[in-house]
Amino acid sequence: MERKEERSALCGGIISTCRAELCDLFPNLDAAFAGLSWKESGQRGFRADGDRVWYCPDDLIGLYARSPGAVRRGYLHMLLHWLFLHPYSDHADERLWDLACDISVENLIGEQKLGRISDDKTRNLPQDLREAAGSAEQVYEYLKEGRYDGSLEELEAAFAFDDHSLWRASAGQGSREKWERLLLSASGQKTGLGQRGRTPGGGEEAPPDEKSGEFDYRAYLRRFTFLREEIQLDPESFDYAWYQLGMERYGTMPLIEPLEYREVRRLEELVIAIDTSGSCTAETVGRFLAETYKILSSQENFFRKMKVYFIQCDCVIQDVTLITSREDWMDYAKKIRIQGRGGTDFTPVFDFVRKLREQRELKNLKALLYFTDGDGVYPSAPPDYETAFVLLQGSGHPELVPKWGRCLLL
Repeated sequence: MERKEERSALCGGIISTCRAELCDLFPNLDAAFAGLSWKESGQRGFRADGDRVWYCPDDLIGLYARSPGAVRRGYLHMLLHWLFLHPYSDHADERLWDLACDISVENLIGEQKLGRISDDKTRNLPQDLREAAGSAEQVYEYLKEGRYDGSLEELEAAFAFDDHSLWRASAGQGSREKWERLLLSASGQKTGLGQRGRTPGGGEEAPPDEKSGEFDYRAYLRRFTFLREEIQLDPESFDYAWYQLGMERYGTMPLIEPLEYREVRRLEELVIAIDTSGSCTAETVGRFLAETYKILSSQENFFRKMKVYFIQCDCVIQDVTLITSREDWMDYAKKIRIQGRGGTDFTPVFDFVRKLREQRELKNLKALLYFTDGDGVYPSAPPDYETAFVLLQGSGHPELVPKWGRCLLL
């Protein structure tokens, strides 16, 4: 069992690393990469169904050990199939269509001439086939006319990466609309290759000017509060009649002092994460900080003894600060620095929270607030506490927030 868990953790690290590196190379595809999560399978090889990539752990680890670039290339290969809607095309010869799709995406990847992706598989293609490889449809017609040398088996061995057996079954399950949106999003962005800095981000900057928001977090967070006695004066339990009688009879000695505690409903634990990736502008991050300041600056939201983890994350966790009092936050807010500007992956935050709970550092966590533009890699399984992804109204990608997450718009 322990070896299986170690193998799963190793696979997760490989996938996260490859995803982060690809997002750095192709920042306009961040949202598209979020559209494919990875899931272990007992079958050999790799196959995608439009929502998940099913993979064999031994195959993934073995391929990465031989060539990390081959895993990055294969990941991008599978993504481009869905982004270009290859599984949704209906052709009489499915085998030729599958091969045409493989040749066209490999040709596109090869044209990028990127050293961090393994060798170009299309460099030995005949010139007329290379010219036709601008689209899968053109390659399909070329193959159907029999204008190629060698056998289909040789071409399939040279260009195939994943098994397309799930394409036909998945194409009718409503995922086409998702990939059409992701294609539109990717094609509409003007960012060039590699313009968001290193992956993970190594940038650090002062927070921009903050703009206050109108969202009522007190009303939202009240759903996760619980009742407990708090040491403080309780004016509602104070009886002025007895107080006045004591002052009249004994001078400076009132008969009843006000109670020094009262029952209040407040939060004790909370996790707040902000997305500091390259897809979030400095203005957006500034707004996230303003909202965080609003939450933590009000003592009415929390008990005096509180435990709030404030996390900055792009594709890795860049900074973690534990806030135990309002004074802690006020002091930290004066010297906060924004760290990140790399790719976007939400899973490190959830992995970090899981470890905190296993170590009993968090014992009663009810909610996590994640300020983001919604454009990133989400965990494949929902946590057992409520997660609210907080986006700015009119920007970002609320359509990418998974069903298990709550989407709040500022």
